Amino acid sequence: MTGMKAYYISRALIAVGIGVLMVLGGSPWWAGAATGAAAFGWFLVAPRIGRYSVHPELGVTALRRDERGAAINNAAARNAFVACMLAVVGIIAYAGAVALNDVPLAVLQWLVILGVVIYYASDFWLRRIHS
Repeated sequence: MTGMKAYYISRALIAVGIGVLMVLGGSPWWAGAATGAAAFGWFLVAPRIGRYSVHPELGVTALRRDERGAAINNAAARNAFVACMLAVVGIIAYAGAVALNDVPLAVLQWLVILGVVIYYASDFWLRRIHS
């Protein structure tokens, strides 16, 4: 196989495997099919979005991270971590808690969501200004 054909075939098999695992895990067949289709959709889009450098000559492992992408990823992760730690300090101070054990679980779940949103927003912004 030449070019990206090996990459796409291997990713189709992975997407089918994800769907089968979902069904074996107890999900309805349509949820497994939707999850597999979404995974394959991501595999189709990934080489085109500029997040990875594409090397068709490598076949199945055609996508690579370059130094620029790794640096942006690290900066976005740092930004999300700092924001979450500041939010934790703010939550503890607001709640008057002595430790994180005294904070309700629902608040901590929202803190995780905040971290994910900040990571992706920071990643998007850094890729936008460094392109």
